[in-house]
Amino acid sequence: MNARAKMIAATREYIEAAGVPLTEFDPEFVVKMAAAMMVSYHKYGRVADAYPVKFDAVADVRARMAKYRETGNLHYLVDAANFAMIEAMHPRRDGATWGTNDAADSPGRSKVEGRRLAQEDNSGARIMGETILHHPDQIGERA
Repeated sequence: MNARAKMIAATREYIEAAGVPLTEFDPEFVVKMAAAMMVSYHKYGRVADAYPVKFDAVADVRARMAKYRETGNLHYLVDAANFAMIEAMHPRRDGATWGTNDAADSPGRSKVEGRRLAQEDNSGARIMGETILHHPDQIGERA
C-alpha cells in the first residue's frame, strides 16, 4: 500500500472509530490538501518563513473562496482549507486560541436563500446546549 492509500485508510479508520459514516467526511480531500502543501513547500519554502509576518492567510482564504465562486473549480476549496490550516498553525491574530466550539458560540449556518440558522439541525429542529462531540481518542484531552 502506497503512502496516499495509507493516509486515506487511516483517515477512514479514524472517522469510522467515532461512529461517523464516511458520507460525512472526504479522506480524498485531506489527501489533496496534503499534496498541495507538498507542492507549496517545494515551490515557496517553509510556511513559518512567510506566515503570519509576510502574508495574510485569512485574506488568502477569502481570495480562494471568491475564485471558487467565480469559476466552480474545486481546487480553490482545497487551497482555502490549506490557508485556514496555515492560519491555525501560525495565527496572525493576537491571542488566537483553541477555545470552545459549542452550539452557543457558533455563528450558525447559512441557508441557500441567505438566512442564518444559528441553532437548527438539518430537519429544522432546535439545537440546545453542547452539540460538538469529540473523537473517542480525544476524551480527556484539551485540543
